[in-house]
Amino acid sequence: MTALQRPALTPTPRWEFPAADRFTLPHGLQVALFHLPGQYVASVGLLLDASLSQEPAGLDGVATVVSGTLIEGSTTLPGAAFAEAVEDHGAVLGGSVDYSGTQVLVDVPTAHLAAALPLLAQAVAEPSLTDEAVERHAAQLSAGLAQQLATGPGIAARALRAALLDPSARESRPRAGDPVQVRAIRGADARAHHAATYGPRGALLVVSGDLRAGVSSQIADVFGAWRNPTPSAALHLRPQTQRPRALIIDRPGAVQADVRLGWPTLDRTDPRWPALQLATHAIGGAYLSRLNRVLREEKGFTYGISLVNAPLRQGGISYAQAAVRTEVLAEALTLTRGLLRLDDDALTPEEMTRARDYLTGTTPLRFATASGVTGGVLGQASAGLPADFVTRQLSAYSRVTPAQATEVAAALLDPETATLVVVGEADALIPQVSDAGFEAEVRTAEAPD
Repeated sequence: MTALQRPALTPTPRWEFPAADRFTLPHGLQVALFHLPGQYVASVGLLLDASLSQEPAGLDGVATVVSGTLIEGSTTLPGAAFAEAVEDHGAVLGGSVDYSGTQVLVDVPTAHLAAALPLLAQAVAEPSLTDEAVERHAAQLSAGLAQQLATGPGIAARALRAALLDPSARESRPRAGDPVQVRAIRGADARAHHAATYGPRGALLVVSGDLRAGVSSQIADVFGAWRNPTPSAALHLRPQTQRPRALIIDRPGAVQADVRLGWPTLDRTDPRWPALQLATHAIGGAYLSRLNRVLREEKGFTYGISLVNAPLRQGGISYAQAAVRTEVLAEALTLTRGLLRLDDDALTPEEMTRARDYLTGTTPLRFATASGVTGGVLGQASAGLPADFVTRQLSAYSRVTPAQATEVAAALLDPETATLVVVGEADALIPQVSDAGFEAEVRTAEAPD
């Protein structure tokens, strides 16, 4: 048997986000073209400065219904003819909305890109949004939301956001809306929202792939006639936060406790963001992290616990999430709070190296395809970030010291200022939460309709 020598490892080569060709059409639509040789599936994405905060009062979810109904036909291609045209070109088209903006994307073989561009333009500029299609999508979305609210994780996620952020802020409520409000959405509501939010002014069109010559002229021809002077820019405000508290949400018959421990933190424009990213990864972002090593590997209390940063356009939230056995909740909470106290147990150089290697190593993989590039650019733009944000962030990771990461985590993820949400059998949870040092308010889970 011949023993093979282990190959030598070399440092990861420097990677930078690809450059773009940029121009702006006369009506205000900005265009970014990313020429990616060898990427024969093109990805086209349109970002509108139309956030969930522009939904009318009492109609949470109307923006999601509109984005989901765009595929249901246009003035030029009504009904099923539109979806058939999309399928004929091997394309996939869909929309989504979040707290920062609206995205409509289409992935298509580059050979069919010229045919797909007019379909995207029709979807955003002249969707049919018929009463029947809107009400069908609203009913489907409402049913999905109700199903989500029937689960422990769904209840916990909704309750934590509502507990952390002021209820007047749209960011305090689920992105897709409320089941009751969604079910009441009608075609007129959808058409009014579309007219008030979809327009070329301030929008960004991103096209990525192995692009052929003439794509700029095609975009100008297809989107140049798009007119809608009505939409106004979204107002992006930092949501006000609420005081920390502890909530037990009673879910009779639950056999485990769904736990969220969260804080209002910061967004990606904050200079502390790279340090927070590295710290949360080291504390609870991987299976070698502190929280998982103790609660999963050593104690066996959970299949996994994660510490997550969820940045908004301004501000953000961070939270630990896990499902644990009810009878060990007190010990799990006590251990979690202890592991979050970094005063006497600072993050180490080894932990920083692992976190840095993971984040810098996986970033190029996220942008290895045309859809990754388009999605990444739209996500950055919707957060108000510069075009070179990814490259700058990777560079910033290399400069974060263990002391800096420890300081940021200790300040922002202080266990004494955390908001706790636990969903499960209240009678069993109350003594467990009390033993962990929390005085909790007990609520009844909302029954999904």
